Amino acid sequence: MTTSIRVLIAAAVGMLLACGGGTTSSVLSPDASSDGATGDGGGSGSGGGSGGGSGGSSSGADGGSCGAPGMACCPGGSCNTGAVCNAGVCEGCGGGGQACCMGRTCSSGLVCNGGGGGGGGGGLCAQCGGSGQACCAGNSCAGGGCCVNNTCVGSGATCPGIGNACANGSCGNCGGSGQTCCTGGGGGGGGQCTAGGVACAGGQCVACGTMAGQACCQGDVCTASGLGCNNGTCATCGGAGEVCCAGDTCSTGLACANGTCATCGAAGAACCPGNTCNSGLSCTTDGTCGQCGAAGQPCCAGDRCGAGQSCTNAGICGQCGASGQACCNNDMCNAGLSCAGGGGGGNNTCTSCGGSGQACCPGQMCGAGLMCAMGQCH
Repeated sequence: MTTSIRVLIAAAVGMLLACGGGTTSSVLSPDASSDGATGDGGGSGSGGGSGGGSGGSSSGADGGSCGAPGMACCPGGSCNTGAVCNAGVCEGCGGGGQACCMGRTCSSGLVCNGGGGGGGGGGLCAQCGGSGQACCAGNSCAGGGCCVNNTCVGSGATCPGIGNACANGSCGNCGGSGQTCCTGGGGGGGGQCTAGGVACAGGQCVACGTMAGQACCQGDVCTASGLGCNNGTCATCGGAGEVCCAGDTCSTGLACANGTCATCGAAGAACCPGNTCNSGLSCTTDGTCGQCGAAGQPCCAGDRCGAGQSCTNAGICGQCGASGQACCNNDMCNAGLSCAGGGGGGNNTCTSCGGSGQACCPGQMCGAGLMCAMGQCH
């Protein structure tokens, strides 16, 4: 092959690669943007699975479990015990470096530190009790240390912002059991207590967390079993009408709803733990028990519907995904279609996409010779 021919071939290849790069899209194929939606409404998908798609989890009439680590979150962002919902997916919680479990609980020897660590529990589980570490449950620190601003100060060291040396949990003349609350160190208008097992009430450091009627310890914690924090005071927990226990748990047959244990499983009642309901009922997407899954009924937990139905964007089971039909859950439509009005506005209807002047198909794809700009193919 002559040098001139090689140059021409190389130039042609370079032009082809340039046309395929940037924002110019490839030609649509029949299954290029299926994203899990089906023409006969057999199930709704958010991508993922073996077809690639958008990385979500697919759910339909034949499956769609939720709540376990790695699975989609159940209605109301709930997950099974030992998991917490983060960005729509249940992940393990309670271990070192993991998100705090519901109720800001962690495994033994760890404490929920901070409030923005993701997941329903808020914060991250971290080692506690040592000098420079977060204070453990009940405001306690190891080796006679002092808890100042939720951080342990070693015995003998100066309590920051207070100015006295730490000894047996007391910062000099304040912060210990029976002493006045320390007013320095950022403890707020009521001051703070630095010893374990005490809380500031009426300007004095009093016992906390171990008996019903006592003040809750720092972080609204009650350290004794069978107690939960109710508006700053420890109370028996877990029974019907009582405050939920740590981790938002309740006795058998009850579920935690807005901080109070209530009967679950009946029609209109909250779903029981594990998204279970009484016989003949299912857990709907709003977290209550009722009829679900048939055409026109709410989608069941995990966005599941009965045979021949799919969960639409409105949370109702019906035909979806084909041209002119409602968008399936998560704005999904069949290949060559996009969800008009998806994301909370418009009619949420599947319409043609990818042609000149039409909306871009999922993945910012357009037909041959067109590119996606500002959501339209040109």
